[in-house]
Amino acid sequence: MALCRFPIAIATVIATGLTLGVAPAALAKKAAANPDIGSDGKPQIKSPTALVVDLKNDAVLYERDADIVRPIASISKVFAALVFVEECKLDMDALHEMSPANRDAARGGDKTKLTTGWSYSHRDLLHAALMRSDNRAMPALSEACGMDPTMMAQKMTLKAQKLGLSKTFFREPDGLSLENVSTAREVMVALREAIKLPALTEIMGKQEYEIVAHKDGRLRPLKIRNTDRLLSKNIAQILGGKTGYTDIARYCLAIAAKTFSNREVGMVFLGAEGRFTRFADFTRVVRWLTPDTKPAAIADVPPSGDKAVKVDEKSLKPEDRPSNVKGKDPVTAAPKAQTAETNEQNADKEQDE
Repeated sequence: MALCRFPIAIATVIATGLTLGVAPAALAKKAAANPDIGSDGKPQIKSPTALVVDLKNDAVLYERDADIVRPIASISKVFAALVFVEECKLDMDALHEMSPANRDAARGGDKTKLTTGWSYSHRDLLHAALMRSDNRAMPALSEACGMDPTMMAQKMTLKAQKLGLSKTFFREPDGLSLENVSTAREVMVALREAIKLPALTEIMGKQEYEIVAHKDGRLRPLKIRNTDRLLSKNIAQILGGKTGYTDIARYCLAIAAKTFSNREVGMVFLGAEGRFTRFADFTRVVRWLTPDTKPAAIADVPPSGDKAVKVDEKSLKPEDRPSNVKGKDPVTAAPKAQTAETNEQNADKEQDE
């Protein structure tokens, strides 16, 4: 059946062209050139839940099951960061020691670079939470603010309610719980709040960062990398975003960007099966919105002034690799058709094999 999908799509476009009086050959050529765009003129989004919004005029450009409640994994940290910035007026350069309670709160998550008994600045902990998605960082920041993880989660839920979000609820600040839920539409609201805050966008826009661990006069520098691989792709200016993954929530992404045509858009993709799917869906949308440009979406060409980061698979967070899924990712593409998703896979093949 898969072998027939692409020719059928072309045939549909040709039939539409006959109705509109457009040359069938031209339409067929266009469809063959960009299989990421469907016969209805919309991007072929693979994520089961998706929302694309024009950030300037609030127009919904694309949506699919945007009001379905789902676990949102580490996108929860966006809400936690909003609470932290709003309520915790801490000296960002002051140190906080990683406690056994912080370690326990992160159990069940991925490996950490934040060692119990070592101290880290509040600034470094916020970077670790939003960039590397380290699950010990937000419990530590909560502790520094005088809250345990449950109290922080309650503050996060209250923040959601203040934003008018009735379907968003949190059990803990990291996203490890299946009870941390929201919808694509409500996540978009939190994303828009986050990108208003320079303290957060400045962090979310970094590809890599060096944190420093302190203990008994010793210093240990630790380099962390952002789980958002789109930062190293020359496809659009990333204004801010957050990835997420758990075995149940699957692969998630909330991201705001400015296209090369200066259009600011927010995108939320939840529940994607393939590890590259959410990033490829972003690429599909950008290509759809800027059909006359050919951004180097797949080449490892960094935005001006940035340095592309080559990621070793061993250092990848669950955000970028499956943890308990055997075999290949269930990502499909039209045979021989170079879609955004197959190009993403080709670009990352060296990194992931």
